[in-house]
Amino acid sequence: MVVAIIGILASVVLASLNIARGKGTAAAIKSNLKNMIPQAELSYDTPGNYSAACASVQAMLDAITDSGASSSCLSYNNSGLSDVYIRWGASGIKGTSTPIQAWSSSPVGAATWDVQGVNSSGVFVSSDTYMNWDTANTACGIAGGRLPTMEELKTLTDATYIASGNATRTPPGFVADYYWSSTAVPSNSTWAYSVDMTSGNIGDGYKATDSYVRCVR
Repeated sequence: MVVAIIGILASVVLASLNIARGKGTAAAIKSNLKNMIPQAELSYDTPGNYSAACASVQAMLDAITDSGASSSCLSYNNSGLSDVYIRWGASGIKGTSTPIQAWSSSPVGAATWDVQGVNSSGVFVSSDTYMNWDTANTACGIAGGRLPTMEELKTLTDATYIASGNATRTPPGFVADYYWSSTAVPSNSTWAYSVDMTSGNIGDGYKATDSYVRCVR
């Protein structure tokens, strides 16, 4: 009887330690992503763009990796779309199990990825849904969040690829298809960026067309 009681108490203590450890890891990831924002802004000053942003936050990306998570950073460069290092974004993901445990950072701010999708009315649903860009922005706002930037989406797929051992780019709970970002294409106001959660490819298309949606907050 005594041995059984000790075993039960040990199991309770171990579970509590695992929960505390998980919360500590999440806090460390979020802290590093938040601290990237002022560091990336400092890197902007000399060239007048974010071309050096990811290099400037490398120590924080390494700290996320050291905490047992996976991370990625991007500052997009596409002269054909008049989009040359205008923004940056980074993401960290802890494992690849559902529900997703992922966070991102960009000039817009640090954010946590929702574990559920939203419908066009901004109501949480079990599976991500399809809608046009304007509706997507409104739906995320109603749900109390925002649509992620293109760099946040892209680095989420890249971090997932690392976390999965190069097995998949589709984050846990996502559909293997294109997702809307909040980022409009600078050279064409009727276009916005989306990211394919199958390949990680960055797409640009008309805002009036439909793509999947997942919000951050």
